[in-house]
Amino acid sequence: MKMSDALELLSAFTSSQWGMVTSRQAKQVGVDGVTLHRLEKTGHLDRIRHGIYAATIAVMTEAREEQAAWLMLNAAEPAWKRPPLDPDGGVVSHESAARLHGLGELVNDRIVLTTPRRRTSRDPDVRLKTAMLTGDDVTSIDGIPVTTALRTICDLLEQRIDGSHVATIIFEAVEANLVRLDVLAEHIGPYALRYGVRRPSDGEALLEQLLAKIGTTVTRLAHRPAPPRSAAITERALGLAE
Repeated sequence: MKMSDALELLSAFTSSQWGMVTSRQAKQVGVDGVTLHRLEKTGHLDRIRHGIYAATIAVMTEAREEQAAWLMLNAAEPAWKRPPLDPDGGVVSHESAARLHGLGELVNDRIVLTTPRRRTSRDPDVRLKTAMLTGDDVTSIDGIPVTTALRTICDLLEQRIDGSHVATIIFEAVEANLVRLDVLAEHIGPYALRYGVRRPSDGEALLEQLLAKIGTTVTRLAHRPAPPRSAAITERALGLAE
């Protein structure tokens, strides 16, 4: 097969998947592994991770690694056909979701995704969690499903992340209008005891304790003027950026 013909076949995917294509998708349109390897060697494709390639002319987004990992969870299915709660896919979550929301400074040594059923990954850079999410738990950033700021904060508390790190994420999420303090207090109660709050399920007390770690209070944060989000961040959160 001519390389020009192969590239044209692959464009059915790369044009709508951030410049990327999986080897299983390539096979569906008649482009085998040998041809993919030739395209890589001649500089037309870059191998992003095992089983996934990107056109070298594609514009990289800040979420490229997460997009690639998400694609590989359901490697044969085109991105545009997948629902946000794909039963054969997953949702970017935990530390990775915080990064895509632009919240906090957690170490992101692996890409974290939540899947609706127990799965394993042979990719050492990917960590899979199992949980049943609802539509209210998920938003879109750079075209992929990501847990909302509220769900992300709850997931990090469930994971017992250091309280000062979570407090910073809460502070920034409230300032960015990604979560409301009253709604947050209603949802974080189940994690009160594990963070040393003596009253079980007291979300307000937990919120006050967490914010105290970064030198503020619920009252101060509630009355702090919220700066407008930049257009770029707003577009990413709405899934409008290319």
